[in-house]
Amino acid sequence: MGDPVLWLGGWASGLACWRRALESLYPRREHTFLDSHAVLEEPGLLALAAAGLPRQGTLAAWSMGSLILHKALAAGDFTPACRLISLSPIFDFCTEGGPWPKAALIRMARRLPREREAVLSGFWNLSKGSSQVTPAQEEAWSRQSAGYGMPALLQGLEFLGGTVVKRAELPASERHLFLASPQDPLSPTPRGVFPGREWHGYPRGHLPFLDHPELLGPLLDGAGPAPVLL
Repeated sequence: MGDPVLWLGGWASGLACWRRALESLYPRREHTFLDSHAVLEEPGLLALAAAGLPRQGTLAAWSMGSLILHKALAAGDFTPACRLISLSPIFDFCTEGGPWPKAALIRMARRLPREREAVLSGFWNLSKGSSQVTPAQEEAWSRQSAGYGMPALLQGLEFLGGTVVKRAELPASERHLFLASPQDPLSPTPRGVFPGREWHGYPRGHLPFLDHPELLGPLLDGAGPAPVLL
């Protein structure tokens, strides 16, 4: 059995909906899942879940989950022993010049109570992009997204719009790696991070764990992936 992985999902996107795909792409591992909305509701869940991983285990935090992880690390009260991987990492979702100005996030929050399906569908289409998601995987995402209450979705948007973590605030660690893309439609890589020993690139998209197991798999083993031309 390989080293265990704890997946921390994103906004309206608990990654347990893709358990079967992740178990197939990253076999011979124990896969567990933590919902980012549950962590926003009860922040202590993150440290509790990470404490259950051995040193050679990995906390893989994706999208909004990565911002939750970054905030906890920067606060200095979260020092997990396991490996850390930030997937499609976010430090400032509404950064100037980025794809999500704060006004757009505010409009999204205002629309959500009366146009929930349209807002979630638009978000999913951006997240999916050109990824080769199967119909079954798409249906699984839709089913799980329908389970979130409105307060949780709005709290998530407020967190995304109101949280900024400076990269320099993170503790320096060779055991915290980043898998990112400048062509990510939701969280493009910050400027100046490539080349970097802890930063690894993939070509495009927001679902690297589905699109690029050949890159993520070695990181879960504590090794570096093959170089990628960006």
